[in-house]
Amino acid sequence: MASEVYFTKAGAAHFTDSILTRLEKLFDRAGAGSIIKQDELVAVKTHFGEPGNVTFIPPVYAGRITERIKICGGRPFITDTNTLYVGGRSNSADHTVSAMKNGFSYSTIGAPIVISDGLLGGDYVDVEIGLENIKKAKIASGIYWADSMIVLSHVKMHLNTSLGAALKNLGMGCASRGGKQEQHSGNVPGIKKENCTACSECVSWCSFEAITVEDTVKIDEDKCAGCGECIAVCRFDALECRWDGGSEKLQEKMAEYAFAAVKNKKGKVFYFNFLLNITPDCDCLPSSGKIITPDIGILASFDPVAIDAASADLIKKAAVIEENVKDRSGSDMNYAGKDNFKLVWPNLDHNVQLDYAEKIGLGSKDYELVEE
Repeated sequence: MASEVYFTKAGAAHFTDSILTRLEKLFDRAGAGSIIKQDELVAVKTHFGEPGNVTFIPPVYAGRITERIKICGGRPFITDTNTLYVGGRSNSADHTVSAMKNGFSYSTIGAPIVISDGLLGGDYVDVEIGLENIKKAKIASGIYWADSMIVLSHVKMHLNTSLGAALKNLGMGCASRGGKQEQHSGNVPGIKKENCTACSECVSWCSFEAITVEDTVKIDEDKCAGCGECIAVCRFDALECRWDGGSEKLQEKMAEYAFAAVKNKKGKVFYFNFLLNITPDCDCLPSSGKIITPDIGILASFDPVAIDAASADLIKKAAVIEENVKDRSGSDMNYAGKDNFKLVWPNLDHNVQLDYAEKIGLGSKDYELVEE
């Protein structure tokens, strides 16, 4: 049976038709409130954005969601987990400051900010899942102990997984720092020495002291966690994802961690995917790149696999902003009928995460799009 995925389009027929009002209607129409009981602690899982980033989901959307949660009798808190890499969100003190600088506060979202894996990212619960790659997952305590959860995901492309949406927000986003490292392990970047300028920018971003630069960059594979931040910050294309199974295995582990994140919350999780500001890179970077397609809208579902499958399909068939894609592809190809994900990340396949998540019982790729 197909999972229902509810959809409200971006844009408006009239200037009074606010997308914020339509988000509230989407919450009610899709039945998101049914997961909430009186006085339950409700985690609102989002991404606060790296300092300097402007494409994360703005706090005004989270504020409308927390209002609906309160109407349903819940006690919301807005949350994320600490990052694996060096930046503005690798410990809870810096992370909270970064969130506030990006506009998240009680006055804007109507709920407290809680970094769910503690001060240094070591506050987690071992969740036994016994799957192929992960036997026991390190899920952030704040996520695990919440009574229910609403997941707000900014849908975009990603340098390691092609698609970053609800499954990534669950799998990577609900893991402790150690859980993130477990997912990334074995995904060591490749080096294109001819492109390296020895600028050492990658060294300053590496949390694991795995990178050294003399005449060119070198990576100590024993120290490397495979987080991919060095790839993202290199302006000269000297570091790249290796296509010998690294991305596929990462996507499998990510799906298994997503399974773990919701294991103790049967019927208690709901998902909103925001297909707005669709960028080639993730919100973990100060700049996630130029917008790839025009805004599409907001999706809502009880099924994380279905909502991601629908998101991917909508992005694949959307018109691209050709000038922005040319900056990535460096070509003058005919864009009509092309898979937009392949235009940006030609060697990655986001279907790996969808297929594997369906295989392990996290949801179904079969969906029915329910429009307004």
